[in-house]
Amino acid sequence: MIKPDAINTYFAARPEERALAEHLDEGFDITFGNARGDKAFWLADPKQHMRERFGLQNEVLVIYSPQTTSDARILTSIEQIMRSPDFKHRLDKVLVLVVHAGAKGPTTALLESDTDRVLIGLNVSELLDPTRGSLFLRARIAERFGNIDLLGMTSPIGSDKYFFGRDALVQELVQNVASKGQNSGLFGLRKTGKTSVLHAMRRRLDAQGVISDYVDCHNPGLHAARWWQALENIVERLSIKARGEFHKEVALQLNYGPHNCGTRFSSDISEIVGAAGCGVVLLLDEIEFITPKLSGALGAHWDEDFVPFWQTIRATHQELMGRLTFVLAGVNPSAVENTSFDGLPNPIFQLAQPKYLEPFNDEAVRKMLRFFGRYSGVFFDEPVIPFLTKQFGGHPFLIRLAASEVWSRGNKNDPAKLERLNVPDFQADSAHIRVRLMQPIKDILLSLVWWYPEEYQLLQILADGDASFVAEYLSAEPSNFVRFARYGLLDEGTNDFAIDDIKLFLREYGESYKAEISPFARSEIAPDLLPAVPDLEALGRLFEKRCEVEVSLRRAIVMYVGINRSWDESLMAKDLVRGLKRRSDRPDPVALFEGRKVKDVMEDLYTLDLRNIVLESWGVLGPLFGGHRQRFEMNMDTINVARRHDGHTKSVTPEQMEDFMNSYGWLSRHLAKVPV
Repeated sequence: MIKPDAINTYFAARPEERALAEHLDEGFDITFGNARGDKAFWLADPKQHMRERFGLQNEVLVIYSPQTTSDARILTSIEQIMRSPDFKHRLDKVLVLVVHAGAKGPTTALLESDTDRVLIGLNVSELLDPTRGSLFLRARIAERFGNIDLLGMTSPIGSDKYFFGRDALVQELVQNVASKGQNSGLFGLRKTGKTSVLHAMRRRLDAQGVISDYVDCHNPGLHAARWWQALENIVERLSIKARGEFHKEVALQLNYGPHNCGTRFSSDISEIVGAAGCGVVLLLDEIEFITPKLSGALGAHWDEDFVPFWQTIRATHQELMGRLTFVLAGVNPSAVENTSFDGLPNPIFQLAQPKYLEPFNDEAVRKMLRFFGRYSGVFFDEPVIPFLTKQFGGHPFLIRLAASEVWSRGNKNDPAKLERLNVPDFQADSAHIRVRLMQPIKDILLSLVWWYPEEYQLLQILADGDASFVAEYLSAEPSNFVRFARYGLLDEGTNDFAIDDIKLFLREYGESYKAEISPFARSEIAPDLLPAVPDLEALGRLFEKRCEVEVSLRRAIVMYVGINRSWDESLMAKDLVRGLKRRSDRPDPVALFEGRKVKDVMEDLYTLDLRNIVLESWGVLGPLFGGHRQRFEMNMDTINVARRHDGHTKSVTPEQMEDFMNSYGWLSRHLAKVPV
């Protein structure tokens, strides 16, 4: 229903919009309406069953676009309304409904291009369709969230909507740099969320009117540059931000060299601070790439350049009374903990207090899983929370991936009720979880292989069961135990691994992984750019899963095409030939069927052939995949990362492996409908 106040103030004069808004009654009460240019927007209060199914606590924004062509103005309107002080605290941060009169395909592509939110398009005709059914809205929302693996996100979190468990830390760091004029260091293993914290700081600083710049030190454009060139690059980026976001023109000296950089950098930063009327904060990530003895071939000059680089920043920090501050982030804290480098005092020793990212506790894990779960249609029973916290040492990324694996294998997209996951579900899927986590664990341990080889060897010994040797070693080198505890590798006060999967990986693959990685010079290239270490066991499982899909897809094609053609072999062959491309080894696909049955020919076809046959016979096979042609095509292309020939053992990247598992799950769920 539409609330009386909303009718009186807006909808009474707009009967067309009123009719559409009333058709949202299945799940929402409309509380407000207003026009915005050639678009309109409504606020929709979820009914109780929508709150329970999707965990919606706030009102949902509904955009109405009456134009027959949908364009980027829809996205602009959403952004402006969501940021408006009048609405930003009233609206759900993730879900937006778009009622439109545009073509369905192009509009869906436009809405799915927004990676910050989940935008669901509702065409006017389907919304007004009297035969749409009582679960139409719930099914549409459940389907959209079911196709997005929110739990499995692998990139650094760039939105507050998905940022959890570090708010107090972010607030403390922002206060230090913006209010107190103090510098900080942030350290932890890879994949623990350091970059996400820096991005969260940048968003908070932007909101407070403070100029900040995120500097990725593993970018060759920075770490391959000499110290004065790097500082000039940073100043130029700050001036661009001052012009673009603060609308302030800044007259810079630039043209830095080794002899004038100190004075010119200080002068230029003073100009930026004065023109913008605020402080400047530098957020430097992957600090190892410009740290002496840690940087690789492209950055070997930082053995000499580190000291003058930081002398210049420190001097400017002091001259401006803390209006230029910085945060360093990385794995190895040598940049702030070493008193000197090659006999020269470290300019930032004790100038940036190092902090270590702590593991998530039960409360942070609960908040994270409940948030993602409510949109994804799953409820995590309370015992799951402490189980996952302990099983993965409070490591948020590993916890999310484990939850993603179990969710993706059991997701039914039920529009009416939540799926419940409990501890036995995770225990039953432990083997699949271990495969899913193998590459992330390699990424986590990579920093130890490069920057802490002795400690890595110690963990290998501990994983093999020689706890007495490790205890003796740690009693002589207690600082190493503190480091292990800070990094979340060992439980505090014990020699027990905080993450059991890391112990198992070190026991089974630790030595071979070290042998593959160690030949690379430390920091030679960004870890994300390293070729994945071939893991024949994991790759074999990948081939096996692709073959499962192929077998099921062959049966589905024969069954659906056969039923459609009343099992007439000649007609079935004609349908299949349409999807077979000519190749050098197959100049005439028709010849494949001469004197052979369809079922026998199917055995000779590759994954790509099966994909093309389904697409050519989409009218027959499309319903098996819910009519989602583009999604089927994308998922078939993705599982082909396993290569067309099983003899091809080229490694797959972590992203490809993640995508493969997601696509495998989607295809398997649909193919499970085919009788065995």
